[in-house]
Amino acid sequence: MDYYYDVTLNFDLEQIWKFYEWENDDGLIRVKKIPLFHVSLETICDFLNYELKIAPEFYQLIVGKTECKSREKFTVACLISDGKNAYGVLFDEHGVVKSVSPLLIKEELSVNEYMYTIRKTVIPYTILKKRILHRKLRYAQKLQNFILVELNTLLDEKRCDKLAYFYYEWFLKEEENMEKMYQDMVFALQTSSYEQLSYLSYLIRLSYHQV
Repeated sequence: MDYYYDVTLNFDLEQIWKFYEWENDDGLIRVKKIPLFHVSLETICDFLNYELKIAPEFYQLIVGKTECKSREKFTVACLISDGKNAYGVLFDEHGVVKSVSPLLIKEELSVNEYMYTIRKTVIPYTILKKRILHRKLRYAQKLQNFILVELNTLLDEKRCDKLAYFYYEWFLKEEENMEKMYQDMVFALQTSSYEQLSYLSYLIRLSYHQV
């Protein structure tokens, strides 16, 4: 079995965040040694888009083979690459994919280069269900959640005046029905651009600093 040495992984349990969206409090792990497998593009796509469970024989092959530089211990983990894309994969005690981590760009290039020296492996797995992926940037999702909390608060407190102000700034039109304003804005959150989210978030913050 092949191994890769010294790689940084970010096993966020909710989403697969690209390295440029990693944050300091994510708890990044420096892995000293981890099993490495050359796989097909189809396998890469399945690991990204579905929740999977590896076969018991593959689980036994990689269990306990990952070593970390810190106190964290990943009992079952590995790297997979098709020569163009590389990811770290963390499994639970049942062999179900628990988290998938992209790599830092330099480390991904290094792993992909290494694929020319090893044979492809067919990883036996079962697809459990479709993975729910958020396509927005990580910070855009935070803005979206921030705005939603504010809208819910305004609705609960029946702050029609403030809600109407945000509504006008967002849609450039007036509306008197509070419920309609709320529903329109919540719906618009799903398709708003990063610039729109940033602007409304700015207005919300500004509204709490007015004298």
